Amino acid sequence: MIVQDIRDYSRRELEELLPPLGEKRAHAAALFKSLHRNGARTIRDLAGVPEKLKDKLSLRYSITPAPVEEKQVSWLDGTIKLLLKFHDGAVAESVVLSAAGRTAACLSSQSGCACGCAFCATARLGLKRSLAPHEILDQFSACLRAAGGRLDSLVFMGMGEPFLNWANVKKSVLLLSDGLGRNFPQSKMTVSTVGIIPVIDELADSPLKINLALSVITADAGQRAALAPMEKKYPLREILKAAGRYCAKTKRLVFLEYILFGGLNDSREDAEKFAGLIRGLPCTVNLIPYNRSGVEDFVPAQPEKAKEFKRTLMARGIRTYLRAEKGSDIGAACGQLAARRSD
Repeated sequence: MIVQDIRDYSRRELEELLPPLGEKRAHAAALFKSLHRNGARTIRDLAGVPEKLKDKLSLRYSITPAPVEEKQVSWLDGTIKLLLKFHDGAVAESVVLSAAGRTAACLSSQSGCACGCAFCATARLGLKRSLAPHEILDQFSACLRAAGGRLDSLVFMGMGEPFLNWANVKKSVLLLSDGLGRNFPQSKMTVSTVGIIPVIDELADSPLKINLALSVITADAGQRAALAPMEKKYPLREILKAAGRYCAKTKRLVFLEYILFGGLNDSREDAEKFAGLIRGLPCTVNLIPYNRSGVEDFVPAQPEKAKEFKRTLMARGIRTYLRAEKGSDIGAACGQLAARRSD
């Protein structure tokens, strides 16, 4: 029998958990702080928690940190890729990226993925299972250590579709941002989705301050359906309408991620079509050259084509950034390391 990891509980939930054990709610603050700020790795490591309470907790709950099974560091740009292995053998990848003096961690929300995107290494794994909040927190801790103790931003853009594990992703956001825990600002977190419309609307109505990124991939509906089958359930035009509702309610911009594939969606005509599709939407566009993931049918756009695509969008008043490829020598696109280990 798997014992519940106590790190999955919010501070308020811990307050409710203690009275049935014959303990005071007041112990919840010290318990939460020891779990999340101090990073206790066993029940016995809980600082500031009475021994009697530790005895009771150890009979009902666990702390099961996931080990880093593999670590790779890019000699090109210092990108760090981590593979974590959980209690049941499921794995997930995290990536630490640095640029211009700032460091970001890319976290996974699932082990594998069910979305089936044709160009994605994770898609070849299929969905193993969704990750629990404490398994997402383990990735954060591992990335923080790998980054030398400082992270400036988080992106849920690794393995899996965050909005298909939204309850656990949302819980991890709340745990990470709690003032007695990591106290990581929600405004420095971004969740990326292929476009699960009901959750976009839920996020728009929620008090969360996290940023929303949409994986547009390409502006042509037929092409997008071939590349990302979720287009058939949630069409891009409807996704962009949901993004508009999100922007109107939250007064925040939405990030649009457009992957540049060589000879597929990188022409001037493609850029014009994309610009027309997003006209009037408060957004920032991130152009992302395809990171080779072992899928032979796809190659990244040539640098000059990518620059021309950017110029075309900017000429139409669209704030656009061309992202540099990171960690190409270590296969930093999420899913590549796990896919290689499963071959």
